[in-house]
Amino acid sequence: MVEVPTDWRLVVQTGPLAGTRLEIPRGRLTIGRDSVCDLKIEDPKTSRVHCYVERRTDGVYVADNGSTNGLTVNGEKVDSCRLVPGDTFRIGTTEIVLLESSDFSSIEFFDSGAELTAELRTDSVSSGLLAEKFADLLQSYSKSTEGNAEVAAEREKSEKLASSLKSLFSVSGQMSRLLPIDELLSVVSNALFEVFPGAENLVILLRDEERGHMVPRLAVNRDGERDLVIHVSRTALRRAVDTKSTVVANDASKDDRFANSDSIVGFHLKALICAPLVAGDDVIGAVYIDNREKNLFYDELDAELVTAFANQAAIAVGNALLCDHLQLSYHQTLQALVRAIEAKDPYTSGHSQRVRDYAVAIALRMEFDKKRVDRLSMAAELHDIGKIGVHERVINKPGGLTDTEFETVKMHVEMGEKILKPIGYMADLLPWIRGHHERWDGKGYPDGLKGEQCPLEGRILAVADAYDAMTSKRAYNDPLGTDEAMGRLRKGAGTHFDPQVVEAFEESMKSERVTIMSDSKAPSTNRPPTEF
Repeated sequence: MVEVPTDWRLVVQTGPLAGTRLEIPRGRLTIGRDSVCDLKIEDPKTSRVHCYVERRTDGVYVADNGSTNGLTVNGEKVDSCRLVPGDTFRIGTTEIVLLESSDFSSIEFFDSGAELTAELRTDSVSSGLLAEKFADLLQSYSKSTEGNAEVAAEREKSEKLASSLKSLFSVSGQMSRLLPIDELLSVVSNALFEVFPGAENLVILLRDEERGHMVPRLAVNRDGERDLVIHVSRTALRRAVDTKSTVVANDASKDDRFANSDSIVGFHLKALICAPLVAGDDVIGAVYIDNREKNLFYDELDAELVTAFANQAAIAVGNALLCDHLQLSYHQTLQALVRAIEAKDPYTSGHSQRVRDYAVAIALRMEFDKKRVDRLSMAAELHDIGKIGVHERVINKPGGLTDTEFETVKMHVEMGEKILKPIGYMADLLPWIRGHHERWDGKGYPDGLKGEQCPLEGRILAVADAYDAMTSKRAYNDPLGTDEAMGRLRKGAGTHFDPQVVEAFEESMKSERVTIMSDSKAPSTNRPPTEF
């Protein structure tokens, strides 16, 4: 529910002070003839302190102060009552109304007693629904025009337009949301295949700023197959991009514009449409559809539909690319910060990248989808970012830590969460980073989470982090061999680590999904296992 403004003011309606406005702050206002009153009214029928107006947490109240002539609200005499916007009270010959104010001094709110004649939910109306109504009207119209070939052709064209508009408008709401670029391109392709049922192939290209040319980001056929070869006419693409125009070709071998284009004629393309994605003055991409069916013909209406849709898609794609760029910039900045932290300890150089590789290997073994793997990869890279708050003396201390020093080290998980919390798109990563030192038996830190109380991603990071700590040279111990490190993980399964995660990691190592460190001598560590 959207609340209206909750600031009130009194407006004098009659008498010499008519039009006077008085804001009502928290607390009490006095009205009367006395000079000490907040609203002084020179009226013999008004007492010296006639009434009080008080703003409380639950509203505005007016109360008579034992005046000679009393107080009326909306024509009825009262001792005190709660006012609502629009209520009028009279003292003597002066009428005053309570109004609700906005940030604009010229706008005032009141509760109308008028009867509502219509009310329509905004989500009950869509462009697609309007297109449906348009199609229904055409159907009614067709009954009176049957037998007229020319009118029938126009009607068919109008029906095609209405159907196409319905399909395109149906995805406009999806495109208005800020979607990941790959998801957005799938929405665009599905809509175009619906509008152009004869299209065989669709390619969406986006400009690669580094390479300076268009690069395919989605290539798919009508059956949804993506691992296939699609021949794109470079001639048509270049013409569409250079002229910022939608290009249509039917039986391209006979089209003079493309007569010398082997990329069209050689592949026997019978019809194609290529529309640029134009954002502002820049061409940021292009949409390309084609087919090799002889009975298909794209006309000017098809070009208009693709152009209109491409213009809308270009805005959505531009926003998605901008969002991706900002997220990449954030991530690169954070990666630089992680490298700076690792530079404080020469023994941990590359630790975050190795933890990422191990965590990804585990996730793939546990059959995470791509999006989930990517999010875990990001969390792994940043899992120790909170160590920026730990002094180098503690990080590089060669011997065991004092209790105070260990407590300082333990705080790095909470510090990491605080550093990343303001970055909204990393919200889902925070519990994993905070939880990468929790234990399966609940004896970890910082929250003592037990078993599946800790998110699975956090439990994966715990195993990956521990393995790299054991197999890397540290200030406080030399690296263990891979076999011994894996043995310690197995030994800790069910107490320190999630058994299923340990099993998945071991299987991933056997399948060589990650690079296995070379064996080395394995002296004992002098730090507790929670310090991995």
